[in-house]
Amino acid sequence: MLRRALKMTFWVVYDHLGKLLIVNVCCAVVLLGPVMLGLGALLGRDLAGALYVGLPLFGLTFGVLWPVLAAGLAHMVKELIETRDGTVGAFFAGLRLYGLRAAGMGLCLLFAACCLAGSAVFYAYRLRERAAWLGYGLSALALWGLLFVLLVSIMAMPALVQKRAGVFATLKLSALLVLDNPLFLLGLAPYFVLLAVASLAPPAFAFLTPAVSVVLASSAYEMLSRKYAAIEARREVDFRDAEDDYLNRGLRDFLFPWKS
Repeated sequence: MLRRALKMTFWVVYDHLGKLLIVNVCCAVVLLGPVMLGLGALLGRDLAGALYVGLPLFGLTFGVLWPVLAAGLAHMVKELIETRDGTVGAFFAGLRLYGLRAAGMGLCLLFAACCLAGSAVFYAYRLRERAAWLGYGLSALALWGLLFVLLVSIMAMPALVQKRAGVFATLKLSALLVLDNPLFLLGLAPYFVLLAVASLAPPAFAFLTPAVSVVLASSAYEMLSRKYAAIEARREVDFRDAEDDYLNRGLRDFLFPWKS
């Protein structure tokens, strides 16, 4: 599944690069201001500025703005995968349809991540002298919980636009997908890390990486949906490679697209 998800991601981006570039620039424009102001406050020498400006801005960015934009992107990518075509308008339709629920999910995930990260530091520090082994054990559990929350966040927006459920129902579905497919999600995680690192370069952030990360998450969800559809129908898992334009192409199609 991992190979297929990566292959689908590549061909979706390749076939619809212009539309994804336009949407990605829109996302970059929205995110750039809060991110730069938040970084400036956090890296400054003023502790009050970091606490009352930097942290709230980062919370706004990653708890509200990015989830809302990611939901719009996921709706657009869903259309690209299902119809092999789509419009930039699908992005704005996704914002309207899923914006509020995406913001709620983003805040829930951000709250859980902050609690777990804080617990990891707290237990290791508070118990380092009285019961170091217990403190480190609880910190390790908190870190595993944090990893789980991050993996859930990968599936959250594609699950939202596919199932159109509420906040907690979507988070539950995303959590169950991670629990049932841990190796698949862990295999995806390094690619999201690479995209996050690449986004630190301003050109990549403005022109590609946010959109590609959502395409990758949506492609992964598509592979899982095909897997479960086959299981539900009690037949052998078939990803329909031969019928899927995103999965039946190879290097020859990339080098000589006019011969496809």
